[in-house]
Amino acid sequence: MSTTGTAPQRRMDLQGASNFRDLGGYEAADGRKVKWRHLYRSNSLAALTDTDLEHFGGLGIKVICDLRREEESVEAPSRLPASNAPTILQLPIGPQRKDSKLYEYLWSGEATEEQLRDVMKGIYREFAIKFAPQYAEFMRRVARADQLPLLFHCAAGKDRTGFAAAIILEALGVSRETILEDYALTNDYARRNLIDKYPELKSPELFHTMMAANPDYLLASYAAVNEAFGSFDGYLTEGLGMTAQAKEDLRALLLE
Repeated sequence: MSTTGTAPQRRMDLQGASNFRDLGGYEAADGRKVKWRHLYRSNSLAALTDTDLEHFGGLGIKVICDLRREEESVEAPSRLPASNAPTILQLPIGPQRKDSKLYEYLWSGEATEEQLRDVMKGIYREFAIKFAPQYAEFMRRVARADQLPLLFHCAAGKDRTGFAAAIILEALGVSRETILEDYALTNDYARRNLIDKYPELKSPELFHTMMAANPDYLLASYAAVNEAFGSFDGYLTEGLGMTAQAKEDLRALLLE
C-alpha cells in the first residue's frame, strides 16, 4: 500500500505555488524509500509571496530545472530569494506556441473532449521521444550530489513535470501504481485559476480536460517509450543514456 498524499509534509504550504511538493517517501522495489528533502516538483514560481520566499529559502534548493519554453519563462519569470538564489537551468520542452492544435481547440471551442484528450496524449508521446535530450540532461543533474536539493517545474506542474517525476521514480524502482498516484496529486493540489486569466476561452470544459491529471495522458508517454525502446528501462538506457552503473549510483544517492 503506497502512502501517496499521506506522507508528512509532501505538499509545501506555499500560497503562490499550490502544486509545490516533495518527491520523497515513496517505496522502491528493494524496500528502500526515496529520500525526503532532496527532490521537489512544482508549478510556476512566478507568484511566490514574500512569506513563500522565506519558506523556499529554508529548503536549501541549489538547482532549479525550468522545463518551460523560453517565452513562458520570460512572460512569468520565477520569483526567488534575493540571497543564495538557486541556479536556474533552462530545459525548454513543448508543446509549441499557440499555433498548435491544442490551443486551436481551446480558443475556438470547436472540439470534443475526446479530441482534446487525444491531443494531450500526443503531446505526452512527444515528451518522451522528441524531448529526450532535455530529460537526459535533467537526469544527469538529478544524479549529482552537488546539485541537490533540486527543484523541477513547468507552468502547471503537471505535464512536463509529471513525466520528469515519472522518469526519476522509474529509475529508482518505484512502482507504476505509485507513480500514477503521484501524478494524480495535481488534481488535489493545483488551483485552476488560469481560466480566470483567459476569459476569451470558448469552452471551459475543454480547458478542464486539458488541466486534468488524467492517468491516460501519462500512460501515453509510457506507450511511446515501449514502442521505441521496448521498455522503460530500455528508454533509460538508450533514450536517456543511463548506464547500469549510473542507475545504481542514482539509487545509492536518492534511496535510504
